[in-house]
Amino acid sequence: MVDLIFILLEVQIPVALSVVIGFLASLILISVAVILWYLKVSRQKNQMIELLKEQNRATLLVQNELKEAKEKAEESDKLKTFFLANMSHEIRTPLNAIMGFSSLLQDPYLSENERSQFVNLIHDNSNKLLDIMAEIFDIAQIESGIITMQFEPCQINELLMNLVTQFNIEKSLNSKAHITLRVRRMNKDAAFSILTDEHKLKQTLINLIENALKYTEEGSVEIGYTFREDNKVEFYVKDSGVGFNQEKLDILFQRFRQFDEGHNRTFGGIGLGLTLSKKFVELLGGEMWAESEPGKGSTFYFTLPYKSIKNQ
Repeated sequence: MVDLIFILLEVQIPVALSVVIGFLASLILISVAVILWYLKVSRQKNQMIELLKEQNRATLLVQNELKEAKEKAEESDKLKTFFLANMSHEIRTPLNAIMGFSSLLQDPYLSENERSQFVNLIHDNSNKLLDIMAEIFDIAQIESGIITMQFEPCQINELLMNLVTQFNIEKSLNSKAHITLRVRRMNKDAAFSILTDEHKLKQTLINLIENALKYTEEGSVEIGYTFREDNKVEFYVKDSGVGFNQEKLDILFQRFRQFDEGHNRTFGGIGLGLTLSKKFVELLGGEMWAESEPGKGSTFYFTLPYKSIKNQ
């Protein structure tokens, strides 16, 4: 009987071990499967989270771009509105003067001196009106890409001296006779010439000199040129006026922007002079920039290719 029990135990123990080992193996397989499934789900979850984060970043970027575009559009609309209101004022002022003094000329009791003064005022305001219309026409041509440059021999020294003569007269008429206007010529040859568009160069210098005189109450304005090593002529207009800070420096060459902005402006103008000057210089193959410090004046520079007549 005892032998029979031992025989049964010897048979049942391996069977039980086999069952236990099979159960443990199944449990291990199930655990591995669960772990693999969990890792897969976690990976998919992380990928989904990263995708959502990326979409959120893209959405925020688009929102920021839309906000920036909206702010720029609003600023542009504001500038255009201010420009149109300012331009309307700048056009009406000479027109009112022309109409008013024209009416006064009909007075038969005017003296010859008064009549001559009124005629001069009508002439001056007519020129102001023509200058405004010319600026608007020029910026329209530049924006549409139809403006052309006429490269011809230009006598630089003669041009500068003529401008000095012109502005010496104008500053006397504008109560700025006390401001000294100087010219500096690196080449003393009266016939010194380069190939450029003389009209555009002259208009650029006129714009810069007018600005210099407008913002200068005491001191001097100097115009001149130097030669650079990169075969360019560097022109400059330097004044001892009010000057401006970096914030103003960054916007001065933008359309419709001015040093003195707002409804209670001290200085006139429609805000296109510097924009046109910079565009003219770039079309002529040069560049324009400015240096300034509040209370110490400003210097506007621009370069032009040195195309000597002798080398053509």
